[in-house]
Amino acid sequence: MRYTEHIMTNDSLGNNPVETLVLSSGDKTESMLRVRKTKLLVISGPMQGHEFVVNRDTFTIGSSDHNDLSIHDSTMSKRHCEISVGQSGYVIRDLDSTNGTFVQGVRISSAHLAPGCEIQLGKTRIIFCPLQDSNDIPLSVHESFGKMLGRSIPMRRIFYLAETYSPADVTVMITGETGTGKEVLAEEIHNHSPRKDKPFIVIDCAAISKELIESELFGHVKGSFTGATSDRQGAFELADGGTVFLDEIGDLSPELQPKLLRVLEKREIRRVGSNKVQKIDVRIISATNRNLANDVNEGNFREDLYYRLSVVHLELPPLRRRREDIPLLVKRFLIDLQGDNAINEIMDIDKTMDILKRHEWPGNVRELRNLIELAFYSERRPIDLSAFLSLLNMHSNLHNNDLPDFSFSTEKPFKDAKNDLIEEFEKTYLMELLKRNQQNISKSARIAGIERAYLQRLIRKYGIKG
Repeated sequence: MRYTEHIMTNDSLGNNPVETLVLSSGDKTESMLRVRKTKLLVISGPMQGHEFVVNRDTFTIGSSDHNDLSIHDSTMSKRHCEISVGQSGYVIRDLDSTNGTFVQGVRISSAHLAPGCEIQLGKTRIIFCPLQDSNDIPLSVHESFGKMLGRSIPMRRIFYLAETYSPADVTVMITGETGTGKEVLAEEIHNHSPRKDKPFIVIDCAAISKELIESELFGHVKGSFTGATSDRQGAFELADGGTVFLDEIGDLSPELQPKLLRVLEKREIRRVGSNKVQKIDVRIISATNRNLANDVNEGNFREDLYYRLSVVHLELPPLRRRREDIPLLVKRFLIDLQGDNAINEIMDIDKTMDILKRHEWPGNVRELRNLIELAFYSERRPIDLSAFLSLLNMHSNLHNNDLPDFSFSTEKPFKDAKNDLIEEFEKTYLMELLKRNQQNISKSARIAGIERAYLQRLIRKYGIKG
């Protein structure tokens, strides 16, 4: 089999970067990322003299036994740091540890690792030592996975993992910044699984009040609490045979975390107010934009639940780390939103793409889609997409003069006053948003940058008519 090799250069902390290669077969049936194997040599601390081979895409280090490298160092956090491999070689990331991660004496949040550099974690010092042998990390040969698009190395790695584990029925956690497409990926994993003809039920753990979320997940029986006028099925019952997607899982209350852990371990639930245990057959996919490792370190999220949820962990990269995907995404959004000929209405498409690639995209793929929709509201043709980048940031502030001044009472506890203020803002914002878009829910959801199902839940929550 013939392979072509494309050398990828690497920024690093040293003068000798670790070379990586992208290999693709001549018949386009196989593709992989070739990276030199590496080992970690512990030169001080509790495990001085030991060597460990980095043998995973993401290799975690910390004091907890759940890490790939567990070091019982009291100055190290439970999940202290991780070493991952990608197109640019090996990267170390601090996981919001208490005492920090140091590379060559400098405290870092993330850094590329050069051969021979020293890593310090608490009292432990480690030398990063690349070997002569190489690791081949498989990539997808496709530029899409259902509705997900990307030809960049990070996305093709995500697609390979999604293609591999979608049929396997394992529990999946998806992480990434807001707007990277976590719910879209979750639904595509469901659609590529044997459960595709069964329900896909979404629960937003951040959007449902603490008092109601247990009922939303597990259901309730009549009379179990005020307002429970009849028996009600929860998400796990409704999704029987299908998939439950727990969005913003990091917001799940500490009281519910052990109950969810029991669901994962025993595959059974009990409705609120009932003593009857029911077996369930569901797959669980969760997502968060939070650093759950930090929550685990601080004791705000159960460590055993974290590992149960992340049997397969897929981290969606932000758009600024996959800029070569922007032309592909722009063309897809143009066709989806405006039709096959929409690209002909864009001024100087090549120059526009160069400008869009330089933008930081804090809102990620969702922000890019919103930009294209906003630009087509203009009657001027051809459309200069780049001219709308500044307007996009102002878009959420339109009609601010029409919004009331929010007030709050200092006689209430801080948490209650804050919740009242948030609810007042949400209701007013939604009423104005729907009014401006003639009650079109799909259009309103796209402009607000939220999922349509979430918008519908908020409309029901506040009893908005029309």
